[in-house]
Amino acid sequence: MKVNNAMRANNRNIWSRRLSMQAIYSWSINNCKAEDLYLIFEQDENFDKCDNNYFKDIIDGVIMNISDIDKYISEFSDIKIENINHVELSIIRCFIFEIKYNNKFPNEVLLAESVKLANKFGGQDSYKFVNAFLDKYIKK
Repeated sequence: MKVNNAMRANNRNIWSRRLSMQAIYSWSINNCKAEDLYLIFEQDENFDKCDNNYFKDIIDGVIMNISDIDKYISEFSDIKIENINHVELSIIRCFIFEIKYNNKFPNEVLLAESVKLANKFGGQDSYKFVNAFLDKYIKK
């Protein structure tokens, strides 16, 4: 199969989401500045695989809208936000930013990507929690 530009762009978006979720996780743990995150993640071996602007858009968007994003999470979650695992919380924050503020990609694509991230980086059943939460959020 020959790789075309659409496939290449899709892969760059996947890497952008993956790295931005990791950056938001770092930010939530360390409470650092967005500029520091850029400098750290620009050194990542996979950074060249992502769309730098999209990566920064997600990080800036989540950080600038964090109080609204966390309000939405609190409204839709049966678990208090402070009790949600930081990996899962970072995935959900990025997802809500993407759907509520960015709105460039279909919900189904973002949901599938978020579940994959939870499966890869979260605990054993993280993907179930993320899937259930995000599905509930999309439906409402």
